[in-house]
Formats: sequence, C-alpha cells, structure tokens
Amino acid sequence: MAEAPLIVVLVLALVAAGYFCLRYFLLKRSLRNADRELREITEDLGENRIVKLAAPDRDLEAFLGTVNQALAHIRGEAVRYARQEAELKSQVERISHDLRTPLTSILGYLALVDEGGLDGETRDSLATVRRKADSLQRLIAQFYDLSCVRGEDYRLDVGEVEVGRLVRESVAGQYRLLSEAGLEVDVGIPSHAVFALANEAAVERVLANLLTNAGRYAKTAFEVTVSENVDESGVSLVFANDTRTLDESEVVRLFEPFYTVDGSRTQESSGLGLTIARHLVERMGGTLTAQTEVRGGTQWLKFEVVLRAGGCSAN
Repeated sequence: MAEAPLIVVLVLALVAAGYFCLRYFLLKRSLRNADRELREITEDLGENRIVKLAAPDRDLEAFLGTVNQALAHIRGEAVRYARQEAELKSQVERISHDLRTPLTSILGYLALVDEGGLDGETRDSLATVRRKADSLQRLIAQFYDLSCVRGEDYRLDVGEVEVGRLVRESVAGQYRLLSEAGLEVDVGIPSHAVFALANEAAVERVLANLLTNAGRYAKTAFEVTVSENVDESGVSLVFANDTRTLDESEVVRLFEPFYTVDGSRTQESSGLGLTIARHLVERMGGTLTAQTEVRGGTQWLKFEVVLRAGGCSAN
C-alpha cells in the first residue's frame, strides 16, 4: 500500500508532463501559423486581415494584438500616402499645363523674330533666350513624365523588342553629341538579333537618357555593350564611360530626382533623366543599376540595364 501514493504522484507527473508537452507543441504550431499569416499579410497590405493565434495564450495574444495594431497603422499610412501621391500628380499635371501654354506662346514669338535687322550682340542674346526657353520646356516635360511614371496606375505594353537594333540607332542618333564631347566610342553589339521583353518607346527613352548622361559627363571614352545572359533569362545593356572620381555616396544618389553629379545645374541638366530611366526600366520588369570600377588607374562609371529575354533571340 505504501507504493500507491508514489504511483499516484507518478501518474500525475506524467499527466502534467503530457499536458505541458501538448501545450508546447500547440503553441509552437500556432506561432508557425501566425508567422505564415503575417508573411502573407505583409505581401499584400491591401487586404484587411489580422494575425490570429489558434491556441490561446494571454501573453502571445497581447503580442499579436500589438502586431495587428501596427498593421492597421501601416495600412492607414499607406492609404494617406497613396492619396497624397494622387493629389501631387494632379497638381503637377495642372502646373505643367499652366506653364506649357505661355511657354509655347513665348517660343512661337521668338520664332517670329526677324534676326536680319539685329546686331551680333542682340542675336547672341536672342539665341541664349531661345536656348533657355527650350531647356525650360524640356524640364517641364520631364517633371510631368516623372509624375506619370511614378504613379501606381502607370502601365507599359510589353512585348518582344529587338534591343540590339535600338541601341545601334540610338548611338547613331546621338553621334553628334558624343563627337562634340570628343569621346572615343566603342560599341559591342552581337551581329544577330537580340530580343527582350520591353516597350520600344520606353527603351528608346532610356537609351537617350543614358547616352545624354555620357555625353555630358564622360571624359575621353564611352562604350556600349549588349549581351545575353548565359542562362538566356535576361539581356544586359551596359553603358560605361571614364569620369572624374566619384565616392560611393554620389553613385547611390545618381537616381535621385534633381541630383546632378557636379551638384549644380550646369550644362542645363535637370537631374531627372536617370530617375525617369530607372522607373521606366522597372515598369518593364527590369533593373537599372550604377557602379564604379577602376581601369588602368582611371575611374569608370557603369550603368547596366537588365531586361527579361525575349523568345526570339537567335544566333
């Protein structure tokens, strides 16, 4: 009979151990499920979901309550941000229209000016006014374009585009800019057609911005290469030029709106071209990156556009 209490204690201990083991595994499974739910929610914050705990636990429920409050706050901030973006885009559209109308009239009147009766100094001044007016017109157009490409509702029709041909045509079209800058140009494009999934007009815009950037800031050399990834998953367009020494902070900021390498507005640069180019590339499902490398003691700045490969590329 003396063994009976010991047996009872052992049974109670086993029952308690089983209860706590079961409790532990239930909580662990609940945490895994909560983690999965949280990952799904963060991927699409638009859905008004909360994280739930299947197995009751006061402390964990309090923790998840705080998490759900944070999610609600993030959703509210996202809604406010989207509303502000829409309002800003609308304001930019109105301002651009209000500026374009009088500027178009100014350019029209400048075109009507008879230069025959003007002296040399006056003609030079008139040419400066025309150049500045044209620069202002481009800036207004770029500002409007940036507001458009940053909008969530902006879409591009993407299909197979022969990017090798577009690069050749773009380099040829910018030949005067590159030659006036005194650059040694090296172009490496495969002889066969290279297709990428892209929008032709958007690619042309990106190429024009990158070539203009090189014409402004390259020192003596500029090179363009087009290549297909080994696994044929993408097409790479590389634009590289020698440049003055850039630190890492400058390279990181190249795609910021209104940022220019020399920190000024010289050469009539708005600092919007690279920003627009990156947004356009990303809208096509690609990437646009910048980095520096040293070649023979000279620093080079390299831009790389990677687009998804089309199905018609052939050797």
